[in-house]
Amino acid sequence: MDKSEIIKELKKKDENLKSVIENADKALSVAPGRSLHLKIIRGKPAFYCHTENGSRFFVSQSDEKQIKQLSTAYYAKKIRSAAVKEKKQIDACLAILGKDPEASDIGKVEERIPEAIKKNAVLSELTNEGYARKWQKGNDIVKKWRSHKKDDYHKYETMGGDYVGSKSEVMIADRRYANGIPYHYEIAFTPEVVIDESRPVYDEFGMVIGYETLGFSPEAEDTLHPDFYVLNKRTRKAIFWEHLGKMDDSEYCRKNFNRFMRILDAGYVIGEDLIVTHEDSRHPLLPQEIDRIIEKYLESVHVA
Repeated sequence: MDKSEIIKELKKKDENLKSVIENADKALSVAPGRSLHLKIIRGKPAFYCHTENGSRFFVSQSDEKQIKQLSTAYYAKKIRSAAVKEKKQIDACLAILGKDPEASDIGKVEERIPEAIKKNAVLSELTNEGYARKWQKGNDIVKKWRSHKKDDYHKYETMGGDYVGSKSEVMIADRRYANGIPYHYEIAFTPEVVIDESRPVYDEFGMVIGYETLGFSPEAEDTLHPDFYVLNKRTRKAIFWEHLGKMDDSEYCRKNFNRFMRILDAGYVIGEDLIVTHEDSRHPLLPQEIDRIIEKYLESVHVA
């Protein structure tokens, strides 16, 4: 997560805490000058009200209204105290992070480095943007099924230069491209494959770029080819994105159900490792739906 994103999240938390404090103040106004004390007598709760003048009286269990008011005030006082302390800590962090933003923000500094240098810098993947550029170029982890040129099935060209199989796939690819989300189209994937971490793959500079896989062949009959393999630049986690475009076709649904069961049985989780969109002839996929998914799962800045 970049510094600017950390600041954004802290400001959001700061606003939430401000709201908590304001709501707690409202709750405390319901029982001014009174506080609740609880004792457990013979395993049962006994409520006592203390007032500002030092008096104390027992609150009957039948007085539900007063118990609720005093309990709410007690709860609000405790939460408010913690919220005030947390807000002070966050405000202090924001003050520190706000100093010299141009020179102390890796993302901003990386943006000012000339592109010709970034492309040749061995350590350029230290930043999220640099890592994303290297990931986009592809490596031994991402074994392409084929080069995506125009053919009888892949007729539609995307902004990224791939040819895909439907207009909806074009829309999905182009919305990601516009938001700066790296992706690969139709990579070869076998859910049951085991990554052998004892056999790393190195690039020409001796840096680990992946690991060999056991029992994997891009051309094997049981190899799957998910529509998209997408990178979350903030977390550096890559996930699959499958689009089901013919949900009113029973045979199409049956085949895809079997594919998804293989993926899920291998331990992949929808919403964490796999995004699924769908449509049928009466309910087409809309651009705003794609943007919502990008914002939620890929943490990209929305592009209008």
